[in-house]
Amino acid sequence: MSSSANTVAMGKKRPRIYSREAVLFGCIVFLVLFVLFTAAASRMYHKTIHVLADDWFDQGEVSFRAGDIKSALTDYRNALVYSPDNAKFQFHLAQALAAAGRGDEGRSYLLNLLSESPGSGEVNLALARIAAHKALTSDALRYYHGAIYGVWENNPIDMRWEVRRELAEYLLDHGLQQQAVPEIIALADSTPASDTEQLRIVGNLLLKAKLWTRALDVFRTLLAVNASDEAPLLGAATSAFNLGRYSAALDYFDRLPEKDRTAPGIAEMYKTTQQINEMNPFLPDLSREAKARKAATAVSLAATRLQQCATQVGQSLTATPSQTQLQKAFAESKEFTPDENWRNVAKHPEAVDEIMGHAFEMENAAAAACGEPEGADRALWLFGRSRGVSAQ
Repeated sequence: MSSSANTVAMGKKRPRIYSREAVLFGCIVFLVLFVLFTAAASRMYHKTIHVLADDWFDQGEVSFRAGDIKSALTDYRNALVYSPDNAKFQFHLAQALAAAGRGDEGRSYLLNLLSESPGSGEVNLALARIAAHKALTSDALRYYHGAIYGVWENNPIDMRWEVRRELAEYLLDHGLQQQAVPEIIALADSTPASDTEQLRIVGNLLLKAKLWTRALDVFRTLLAVNASDEAPLLGAATSAFNLGRYSAALDYFDRLPEKDRTAPGIAEMYKTTQQINEMNPFLPDLSREAKARKAATAVSLAATRLQQCATQVGQSLTATPSQTQLQKAFAESKEFTPDENWRNVAKHPEAVDEIMGHAFEMENAAAAACGEPEGADRALWLFGRSRGVSAQ
C-alpha cells in the first residue's frame, strides 16, 4: 500500500460503539420524559375542561338569578358538555327547566339524581315543587316528607322547618285542611319560643287551620315580647273570638288601632264582640239590677226573633200542645218575658242563669228553623254557644 493510501486510511474516524445498557437506559429516559409530558398535557387539558365547565355554570347562575331562564338553560347545558356527569350541574339544569315550565324534563334529571342519592333533601324538595305545581298531591307529599327527613348539607334544622312550612301552605291552599293540621302542629312544636319571626308564621298558619287554642297560645307568646304588636293582637283577638272567649277578645280588639278594628272582615267580628259584652249579665262587678236588665233585654230580643221566624215558616207559636222546637221554646219562655216579673230577678240573681238559658234556647230554635241570625241576635246566639248551650 502506498504511503498516500495509508494516510487516508488513518484519517478516517472509527464509529462509536454504544453498549446495550446505555441504549436501554436512553430508551427508559425517553419513555419517562414522554410519559411526564403526556401526563402534564392531560392535566392541562382536564384543567382547561373544568375551567370551561365552571365558567359556563357560573354564567348560568348569573342568568338564572337575573330571571333570564332561557340563557341559564343554555349555559347549564354548555357546562354539562364539558362535565356531563356533574350532579351539581344536572340539578341546577333541572331547576331551570322547572322554572321554564318544563317540569317533566327537569323531573327526569332529578329522578336520576335521586336514584343515586335517595336521601337528598335538596333533590326531594325540587321534585316536591314540581309535583305541587302540577297538583299531584300524593307525589308532593311523598317528596316533601323526603325533603323534611332528608339530608341537608347546610342549616338542616332551618331547611326542614322551611320545607314543612311550604308543605303546610300547599295543603291549606288546596283545601286539604285535614292533612295540613298535623304538619302545622309539627311545625309549631319545632318552633323555638324565642324566634318571633317563625312564631308569626306559625300563628297565621294555625289561624288558617282554625286551630284556635294553639294559635292563641302562640300570639300570647308574641305579645309577652311586645304587648302593642298589632299583628299578634289581631291574631289573639280572632282566636279568642272563635273560642268564645269574648271578654278576652274585646280586650285584644280594643288595644288595636282603629284602622285595624274597622278593616274588612274584622269590623263585624269586633261589633259582635261588643254586643256580646253589652248583653252579658255574667260579667264581674255588675249590680243585681244591671244583671236583671241585661237578662230581660236578652229574653225580649230572643222572643222577637222567635216570633219573626215563626211568621217566616208559617207556624203558630200559640198552638197547643206545642210540637215544634219554636213552639216549645216559646211556651217555656213566656213566664220570663219582660214585664213586671223581670224586676223580681234583682231580688233573686240566681235566676239569671235560667232566664238566659231560655233566651239561648229561643235563639237556637230560630236558628235551626230559619238559619243563623244576624246582628244582635247573632251575638246572643254565639254567646249562648260559648256558654255551652247548642242547638239540638
